[in-house]
Amino acid sequence: MNRDTARAAFYVQKGGVGKTTSAAHVATAAAIDHDLDVVLLDLAGTQNDLATQFGIVDDVEDPDAPISAVFGDDWEFIVDNIPDIVDRMVYDTGEGPDLIPADTGISGADNNLASVPVEQRYLKLDSFISEQLADRYDLVVLDLPGKEDNIALNGIFAAEHVVTPLCPGAFERDQLDSLRDDLEAIREDLGDVLDAHDVHPHLSMVIPTMISGATKQSGEFVEDLEETYPDVAGDSVADSQNIGNLQAEGRTLFAADDDELYQTGKRAREAYRTNTTTLLDHLELQ
Repeated sequence: MNRDTARAAFYVQKGGVGKTTSAAHVATAAAIDHDLDVVLLDLAGTQNDLATQFGIVDDVEDPDAPISAVFGDDWEFIVDNIPDIVDRMVYDTGEGPDLIPADTGISGADNNLASVPVEQRYLKLDSFISEQLADRYDLVVLDLPGKEDNIALNGIFAAEHVVTPLCPGAFERDQLDSLRDDLEAIREDLGDVLDAHDVHPHLSMVIPTMISGATKQSGEFVEDLEETYPDVAGDSVADSQNIGNLQAEGRTLFAADDDELYQTGKRAREAYRTNTTTLLDHLELQ
C-alpha cells in the first residue's frame, strides 16, 4: 500500500493505561517540536476523551460532520455533495495538532461494518485518510477503542504501526503478549486481504506509562519490557500528578510552564518528547 502520509495507531485491549494521554502528547510533540502538520482521530468511543484532554469537549458535542460517517454507505455521496467536508470535521486543539473527535455513531458504524464484505470491511478508514487527509497532514495519529472490533481493525489496517502504552501490572503485561499474538493472528487470518494491499500491521512501540521510581513493581515492569521487547520498548513516562491535573484543565504537559510542573511532570514531558522522536524515526519522518 502506498503510504501517502505517516500514520500511527495507539491501541491495546485495556483501558486506563494512558493510551489517549499518550496519543495526545505524542501528537502534540510531533507538531510543536518537529513542525509537522498532525491530526488526531478519536475512534476510542463516545466519551470524547481527546476533546476533554484539550479542553474543547463542549465545542465538539454535536459535530457537524461525524467521523462515524466515514464507515457508512453514504460516505461517497457526502463527499461528492459537501466539498468542505473535512473542514467541518476538524477542530483546532489550540496546542498544535488538529482533532477529529469521536461521536455517538461509532458503535452503530462498528455493527454495520459486520455486513460489509471482508475484502472491503477494514479499508474504509485507510481510504478516508488517503483521499481526504493526506494532502493536509504529515502525520495521522489514531486513538483506537480498547477492544478488537471492526473500527479497531480499520485503524490497525490504516496505520500498520501500532503503539501500545502500558502501565505496570500482571494483567497489563499479559495484554501486551496477547496483542503480539493478535497481530500475528490478524496477519494469518486476513493474509489475502493484507497481501493484496501490501499491509503489514506490527507493533512499533511500547510506551511504559505511570512509572514510579519509588516502587519495585515499576522497575521490574520496565526491565521486563526492555528484555522481552528490546526493539520497540520506549522511554518510561513517569507517574505524575501533573498529568491528571492538567487533563482536568484541558491541557497537556506541553501547555504548562516549567514552574507549573513537578520533577515527575518534567520527566514525563521529556519522555514523550523522546518517544515521539523515536516513533517518527520508525515512520521515516526524521
